[in-house]
Amino acid sequence: MRILGNKAGGYLRLSREDGDKLESNSIKNQRELVREFISQHKGLSLVEEYVDDGYSGTSYERPSFQKLMDDVKRGKINCIIVKDLSRLGRNYIETGRYLERIFPMLGVRFISILDHYDSAGDSTEADQIIIPFKNLINDSYCRDISTKIRSQFDVKRRNGKFIGSFAGYGYQKDPKDKNHLIVDPFAADIVRMIFRLKMEGYNSQRIAETLNDMGVLPPAEYKRSQGLNYDSGFKSGKNPKWEVVSVNRILTNEMYVGTMVQGLHSKINYKVKRSRAIPKEDWIRVENTHEAIIEKSVFNEVQRILEYDTRTAPDQNAVYPFSGLVVCGDCGQNMNRRRVKKGKKQYPYFHCSTYKSGNGCSSHLINADKLEAAVLDAVRTQIELALRAEEILQSIDRIPENQTFVKTISSQINEMKSEAERYRTLRIQVYTDLQDGVISKGEFEEINRRFTEKLEAAEQKMQSLIEAKQEAMRNKPNLKPWIETFRKYRSIEKLDRCIVVSLIDRIIVHDKNRVTVVFHFQDEIQNVISLAGLDGKEVEQICGL
Repeated sequence: MRILGNKAGGYLRLSREDGDKLESNSIKNQRELVREFISQHKGLSLVEEYVDDGYSGTSYERPSFQKLMDDVKRGKINCIIVKDLSRLGRNYIETGRYLERIFPMLGVRFISILDHYDSAGDSTEADQIIIPFKNLINDSYCRDISTKIRSQFDVKRRNGKFIGSFAGYGYQKDPKDKNHLIVDPFAADIVRMIFRLKMEGYNSQRIAETLNDMGVLPPAEYKRSQGLNYDSGFKSGKNPKWEVVSVNRILTNEMYVGTMVQGLHSKINYKVKRSRAIPKEDWIRVENTHEAIIEKSVFNEVQRILEYDTRTAPDQNAVYPFSGLVVCGDCGQNMNRRRVKKGKKQYPYFHCSTYKSGNGCSSHLINADKLEAAVLDAVRTQIELALRAEEILQSIDRIPENQTFVKTISSQINEMKSEAERYRTLRIQVYTDLQDGVISKGEFEEINRRFTEKLEAAEQKMQSLIEAKQEAMRNKPNLKPWIETFRKYRSIEKLDRCIVVSLIDRIIVHDKNRVTVVFHFQDEIQNVISLAGLDGKEVEQICGL
């Protein structure tokens, strides 16, 4: 049956996958070609044009194409005209289904201008071979272009170039280079505030509530307020607010320390829009690609805080200073904070969670105020040690080698040199004894082997000492940042959450009279003490022992 149609709809489509054909496939070019064709063929009238600009031909889920098909079904049009088959689509199977089944079933005349194809004309054997073959070529072309684009994106990611459509909250695209990020001053201040509140003990829910009370727009709404056509795919409702998920996304985003992290998701294939998550170890990370908003030390500390199993008391804005840090000295499990009433007063205390659940261990009960006083004393002592270490660090270049830790290493190096030289001399003497007939060849080989082993051991030890000395001298300037962490709390009067998480790794309760405070940077402090040659008496004096 011959299909007739005169109510024409011009379908125009363009997407990134057209590559270097962008100009020839432009919407303007397609429109002119379709209109000229209709003007030259009597009986055809253009009812409407349908444009999908920026949509891939691999899927038929395109808004204007769907509207076109709705108009076909309503009888508004009965003829579809395209520039060429690739404009209709690049999916070999779906395009064939529309041409061979759907269009004929709906009584639609289909015209592809540059392919010289008109379904109302007489179909030839050549058409039955060439048209499917062209569809197959279009499909293959799309797959090839998709592979090339993915490859180009991958290269850019590995070079630290930003390739997203929208910069993360706190940043914006550099007007001079769309692949580079610059700081958005307002949003960056909000990011700093979020990290500061977390360090002060606020949980993510309280942070979100604080931002909402301040009237701060959530990330998606903020982007839209800046004139960006941002669509996250989620409906935010009439009164969009900050949510816990938004806060946590910011708190765990390495972008804020100047590290570009990309390649978290990948499309399943060029025909399917859905993406799959990529394992974290396969993400593409490039450091120092843009200005940091958050210091690495703060970011790392927040990641550690997020691992704690802590809750905020109903009448408190923030968690207690020691939440998640106090552990039992026997079983290693967290100790819980509770309050007990005695008369009209309430007394806070910590107890072992294992004991409380009836799974063994002992209570390890300790008064919270007593614990805080003990930890405060330990913090003050550690600060004094750190500042004493700083004084040593500042003066170490002026201290003669015979008065520092370097002297000890240098002395050992000299000893190893003398020992190595002694074994070399002994080997020569053994050889002389062999030549003089004092010892046999077998005795020579055995004695020479022992001396050679001792010589090699002495040389290896000497090399290790040389490297230790170089490392000690090289590390001096790198010790400053962690000392600054202690310095800023020099006049500490009371512990708060920020101080505790900045300085303390964990608090171990052995019993009500014995507590061990494990600090961050303990190895670094010990290294400086050794480097400076501080003896045990000096450390005891600082610690008040």
